[in-house]
Amino acid sequence: MTDADRGGDVAIIGLGVIGGSAALRLRERGTHARCYSTSAADCAEAAAAGLDVAASVDDALREVGLVLIAVPLDRICDVAIQVIGVAPSHTTILHAGSLQRMEAVQFLPEIGARVIGTHPLAGSHRTGFAGARSDLFQDATVIIERRADAKQRDDAELFWSLAGARRIEYATGPAHDDAMAWMSHLPQLTATALAVTLADRAAAHNDDAPLIAGPGARDATRLAMSALEMWQPLLDRAPAATLTALDTLERNIRRLRLAVETRDWEAVAQLWTSAADWRSRLTTGGQ
Repeated sequence: MTDADRGGDVAIIGLGVIGGSAALRLRERGTHARCYSTSAADCAEAAAAGLDVAASVDDALREVGLVLIAVPLDRICDVAIQVIGVAPSHTTILHAGSLQRMEAVQFLPEIGARVIGTHPLAGSHRTGFAGARSDLFQDATVIIERRADAKQRDDAELFWSLAGARRIEYATGPAHDDAMAWMSHLPQLTATALAVTLADRAAAHNDDAPLIAGPGARDATRLAMSALEMWQPLLDRAPAATLTALDTLERNIRRLRLAVETRDWEAVAQLWTSAADWRSRLTTGGQ
């Protein structure tokens, strides 16, 4: 992708939130991308938004220098095999799956040698092209698999910089997936459990909880609206660290419950301060 502004140099397979947002941003930056999706609805919406939507994967991959595979986790391997069979041998092939271990994406070694995971830490609870935004990756961090060679690194960094990313990090697949267990899977499952708890309360009292839910409840449960069809493959292939994270959360909830029950305000203060300090560092030092 050394000549990124050449028409048709980039192909994006998948026009959901990730692929659609990347395509919209590249267009704003003057970089042409041919796109393809098996979703007729996403293709129609993308075409209506002015994107170049190919009629087939083969058409999208003609003479491209870089391909981004932006499909659900359980489809990445099948799409990668198809892309490898059509794309030129010099083409850099990336995927944007939120898990990167070989067993998670189910890559054989020969597939893994051609396809590198690049995970933008950005997303939405919405699905499909309707949730795509050209600014989705603005100032985002992208984690690229450390095993990428020099060309793959250069191409991946250029692509995601054009898409708006500010920071590039490298990690092994297992290290990336373990981190996502804590920073992605755990927040999603926590939001889901909290929303279920509030839904149970609303059902028991026959009230309309959304009418009295303030910003705290809304913010803390936003992820509960995420689509299960996107999350089920992730949880099915999640690392063991996801269960460790849940165990740790359950232990801390029990600690907080016991401290409140026994009016142990010193214990409450310790937990509260630890939580506030961590969140403060996230606000000032993170994104």
